[in-house]
Amino acid sequence: MKAYIAGKPILSTTDWPSSVCCVVFFTGCNLRCKFCFNGPLLEFDEQYLVDLERVYKELDEHRYLIDGILVTGGEPTLQPDALHAIGEWTHQHNLKFGTMTNGTKPAVLLQLLDANLLDYVAVDIKTIPNEKEYAHITQTKHEILPAINETIALLKSSKINYEFRTTLVPSLIDKIPQLEKILKWIGKKNYVLQNFRPTDTVLDPSLKTAFSVEELDQFRQFAKKKRLITRF
Repeated sequence: MKAYIAGKPILSTTDWPSSVCCVVFFTGCNLRCKFCFNGPLLEFDEQYLVDLERVYKELDEHRYLIDGILVTGGEPTLQPDALHAIGEWTHQHNLKFGTMTNGTKPAVLLQLLDANLLDYVAVDIKTIPNEKEYAHITQTKHEILPAINETIALLKSSKINYEFRTTLVPSLIDKIPQLEKILKWIGKKNYVLQNFRPTDTVLDPSLKTAFSVEELDQFRQFAKKKRLITRF
């Protein structure tokens, strides 16, 4: 089986809470989020089409150093067969398996859950639950909130570890009332705030700065009051 995968798996101690993992980068995405810094990974470019056997060999080199394998992107759920195959390989080697997702393909997550392959899922919550706001940030004309709502409900009813994450971005997600609306939508459990990372590959070139340490303090105080997780 082949899949669109960029580069080699990398070791990470920060992408999966309390776990050392190998991160595999799938290419291809159905959204075009303005603050995305993985712009080169958004297309299904033939240069990234590789045989999974090569990926397994690369993962096997790190197998005794890690707790699990985490697939990110791009959007991993756009390649469900490859995602399922890597999940099977991972569990066959007694490792945990997780994925990061934008939440628009709940049926794929359900299949993985039904197969007992998922141990962890991180969902990017882009903005408040409003189609106009989601369309503005993700630059898509398709209605996606019903699917994201289904993903949220699916994970909440599951027994696996999961997180909902929102990236704080100046001029986009930069106000406490926005976070209040998101909390009302998804609840406080397993909700993480993280700071935007401006790079040369960010899709919207006007997004050039992140919040400073001082500016982040208002969000840190809000998170402390609401007992949320912060990663900045």
